[in-house]
Amino acid sequence: MKILSALLFTLALTLSVHAAEQRPNIILIISDDQGFPDYGFMGHSIVKTPHIDRLASQSQLFTRGYTMPLCSPSLACLLTGKLPHQNGITGNDLTSMREAGKGKGKKAAASRDELKNQLLGNSLILPKALTDSGYLAFQTGKLWNVTYEDVGFTSGMTVNASRHGDQGLSIGRKGMKPIFDFMDAAQKEQKPFFVWYAPMMPHAPHTPPAELLVHFQGKGLSPAAEKYYAMIEWFDQTCGELDDYLIKNKLAENTVILYLADNGWNAEGGLRGDARAKLTPYELGIRTPMFVRWPARVKPMRDDETLASVIDFAPTILAAAGVRGPADLPGLNLMDHAAVTARKSIFVESYTHNIDDLKAPAKSLVAQVVIDGWSKLVIPGAAKDTKGTAAPTELELFDLKSDPLEKTNLAKTRAEEVQRLQAIQRGAWNP
Repeated sequence: MKILSALLFTLALTLSVHAAEQRPNIILIISDDQGFPDYGFMGHSIVKTPHIDRLASQSQLFTRGYTMPLCSPSLACLLTGKLPHQNGITGNDLTSMREAGKGKGKKAAASRDELKNQLLGNSLILPKALTDSGYLAFQTGKLWNVTYEDVGFTSGMTVNASRHGDQGLSIGRKGMKPIFDFMDAAQKEQKPFFVWYAPMMPHAPHTPPAELLVHFQGKGLSPAAEKYYAMIEWFDQTCGELDDYLIKNKLAENTVILYLADNGWNAEGGLRGDARAKLTPYELGIRTPMFVRWPARVKPMRDDETLASVIDFAPTILAAAGVRGPADLPGLNLMDHAAVTARKSIFVESYTHNIDDLKAPAKSLVAQVVIDGWSKLVIPGAAKDTKGTAAPTELELFDLKSDPLEKTNLAKTRAEEVQRLQAIQRGAWNP
């Protein structure tokens, strides 16, 4: 009996170790300021993204993904798995921080501490949940107002809390070596890894290499569009380098790659106003393709109808890693296609760039958005100072099936539909 018990214990231990070894590596790729049409696989006629196209073709792809129209709230949604009014990060800075001189000085540092404490007070901080379960986690690129250690990464490039991401912002533009070195080290330790790849690309400054810029010159584009598209091509190359590393090191099969943009952009229109892009609740500001590639487990498919949300990434990553998340996460596991398809409505929140009050998100609210199937309602918010944003002045209803770039407001002719969507939104808003 003792021999049998010992054998059973050894077998259980062996199976446990084997299961741990099979936990997937995870790479989260976050494009920065990229419009949803601006990919080869989304049908763009000029910009080419062959590496991202390949990843998308091997993934469970949702072309109707939605995020927030500003980077810090979007990143906070990824870190916490909650919408801005739930996690408390509704803008890039506190108003007091900006008044203190663009994030510098003692007053700005105190404001940054407020933001950090607000973020860390949530029930989930994704990197910490992964490292607590045995992952090695590496941060690069954007990470607003905290360091990599603050949110639980085991290593990273943002060593000083800053407005954008400190040293981490060099990733991509100055090569990928820090990520490759980290993955090499993780393999030597025989531990699963998580990589946060959030380069400031194609984000301004649009300073692409000359050999890429020439691809878009002489095509009748504005200089701004030429540089922006070349930045996308540069970013696409870095994504290809990541995948090439995985293939070369025989890691691709059991590495999960997840992709989205933090918010949108318009090649010709800049930040706001008629451009209806960044800092707006319109499609060019909030829509992004989203995908999950996991060759060992996820069957490739393209879905052009089902809605996906930035808050789905945390539960998806936790599920892949075999980590139980808190019960209060509102998102879904994107790999559970039946569950995602069954959900009909998602929500987006648009706020002013600066946060007036961490405890009262409605004060900075520019617009609430509810998308139900192909119907989209934009509801004006209570924010008084909306300078620098595209703030709606009335209810706006759009049929995204026939009007994907929101040219025709149907609110006055479809009152019942407006009321139905307002009721859905009221049920989701619980600050």
